Amino acid sequence: MTKVAAAGVVAEAALALTVLFLWAMAHPEPQPEGDPGPDSPALAIFVLPVLLPLVTAAALAFVSAFVLPTTLLARRAGSWWGGAGAWWWVPAAATAVAAVAVAAVGTGTGLTRGDAAAPAVYLWWWLGLTVATVPAALLARLSNLRDTTGRTPLRGRAVMGWGCGGAVGLVLGVVAVVGALDALVG
Repeated sequence: MTKVAAAGVVAEAALALTVLFLWAMAHPEPQPEGDPGPDSPALAIFVLPVLLPLVTAAALAFVSAFVLPTTLLARRAGSWWGGAGAWWWVPAAATAVAAVAVAAVGTGTGLTRGDAAAPAVYLWWWLGLTVATVPAALLARLSNLRDTTGRTPLRGRAVMGWGCGGAVGLVLGVVAVVGALDALVG
């Protein structure tokens, strides 16, 4: 379950970085006169072997801090209030886990610094953590359900492959659409 959730978090990060990369390509920053601009993105290929273990470690930390408590709370809530094993307990539990984490960190930083951030800051952190937690927790839940029913559970390699393949497919799809529009319009 932990491997599947970590692979889900890494795939989420790959998709998010792909969307940010495509956004940056579509909305370039104006360059000052005489500035050649950024280096080639092909340099990222050489950075990936160093970056991947760090991303995996961060994904495992995220899974330990957010996804596992979410799946345990969802399972517990389902057994207490009915609907055990229902998928809707996962988003509800993720909101609670993210709220507790944001409140704890916000209180800790408020006490050490002497002031608190604007309420919108806490709201955005809570929303971001909830949105990042739900897909990985749903994957972990699905893998656990498949295992308990005797079916083959999800594998981390398959989840990562499909997620990263989706990111590559997104880039190729956008490039194909842009190329087709460029050929038609201009």
